[in-house]
Amino acid sequence: MKKNNFNSLFWKISAVFFMLLAAVGAVYIYITVTFSGQYFDQVNQRLNHDTAYNIVKNSTPFYNGEVIKPAWEELFHSVMVINPSLEVYLLDPQGNILAWYPPEKEISLKRINLEPIIQFINDSTNQTIRGDDPLNPATQKVFSASPLYMNDMLYAYVYVVLSGQEYYAASSSLFANYLLQIGTRTMLVTLLVTLLIGLFIIRIITSNFSRIVEVMQKFREGDLSARVNVQSAGDVKELGVMFNDMADILTQNIEKLKEVENLRRELIANVSHDLRTPIAIIRGYTETLQMKEDSISDEKRRHYINTVSDSAEKLDRLVNELFELSKLEANQVEAKKEPFIISELVGDICNKYQLIAKTKNITITTELSKELPPVYADISLIERVIQNLIDNALKFTPDGGNINIKTYKSDERIVVSVTDTGIGIPEAEREQIFARYYRANNFTDLKNSTGLGLAIAKKILDLHNSTLDLTSIENKGSSFSFKLRVFKSIKPES
Repeated sequence: MKKNNFNSLFWKISAVFFMLLAAVGAVYIYITVTFSGQYFDQVNQRLNHDTAYNIVKNSTPFYNGEVIKPAWEELFHSVMVINPSLEVYLLDPQGNILAWYPPEKEISLKRINLEPIIQFINDSTNQTIRGDDPLNPATQKVFSASPLYMNDMLYAYVYVVLSGQEYYAASSSLFANYLLQIGTRTMLVTLLVTLLIGLFIIRIITSNFSRIVEVMQKFREGDLSARVNVQSAGDVKELGVMFNDMADILTQNIEKLKEVENLRRELIANVSHDLRTPIAIIRGYTETLQMKEDSISDEKRRHYINTVSDSAEKLDRLVNELFELSKLEANQVEAKKEPFIISELVGDICNKYQLIAKTKNITITTELSKELPPVYADISLIERVIQNLIDNALKFTPDGGNINIKTYKSDERIVVSVTDTGIGIPEAEREQIFARYYRANNFTDLKNSTGLGLAIAKKILDLHNSTLDLTSIENKGSSFSFKLRVFKSIKPES
């Protein structure tokens, strides 16, 4: 069943977005309530800034240092009639409460902190200042205050709480209801509009991801040609490009694996055939020797034994070369490089092959420069390459032919070439000349050939970052060459 990945991603992001909006809305309401309360307190304090001063200006609450209670209560009553939300307190110079109105209220504080009062009296910036509330010590409220002087001596402070308990209770209820209605409606409208716009944008973004997921699903189901085509810029396009690159790499690797699998099958078929032939010969001739042990002539016995020996030698050579090539292809061979003179190595190898070439009526000539600098390579592996090239030349050069081996310098590299006057290689077969089990179709005398020599030589040269180059003219001969870096140009490894 195909899963709707788009809906899953869309709703997950939408849920997170909605929760984020809800959190923002809650913060918005909190900030609105807080700052609205501060705003109303500031307005209230500014509008009633001179309330305490006016009370002081129109009152004489002291006589001979004592509070005139009836006069004070009458003044307080007049003030309360005008503004019943006020709470008025008379404080001594130390902040102790001497009298208050309304008197029926039971105060919880006996002393008021004078610091906010002095700050209020001396403040010229009209900033919001809060002071103690004697009826509710846990809260701070805006107030008005003024000093009371008699005969140039500070007698008291008049301290007016601008938001009394009754006013605070009524205004808080109305204010909360007002904010609830206005704030809720505003928040709901804002959140709804933001949510709709956000969901629209999320849908546009997730639609691109949906296309990517859909292409991935097709690729997983076997459609190796599926690719992402995202027009938008940014991370989504980068993700699509990354997937396309990954898909290209996977497709190439799959093709390589298929090619390797085909080569493996071909190798098994070729190995089976090549192993079967010498084994069959060995078995046939040994059985013949066993059955005709008493009647066979000495000459035939020697012929049979030589044939068995040749087949066993070919079988041994085939197994060894298969093992060698397998290790090279599995990167289990490490080149142990050292400096040496390539011309000396080539000369020694050619001397060993002179006898074999003479038995085939083939001439081996050399042009080895003695002034060449040393090369930096694995001497045993390079020896194997040269031997394989000479073996190949001997196999495909007819009687009376010539093999020329040359060493020379070219652009800070030493070149080794093996040229024969053999049958050459048809142009149609040159692309597969270095493949395993290659055998020229225009040459039939391959009883001693395993078809692995050039493939092994190429793998060894790969370890030396070199290539095996071919020049050939059909029916005239072929030339194989490779280059090695001179020792002085090798940078020492850090």
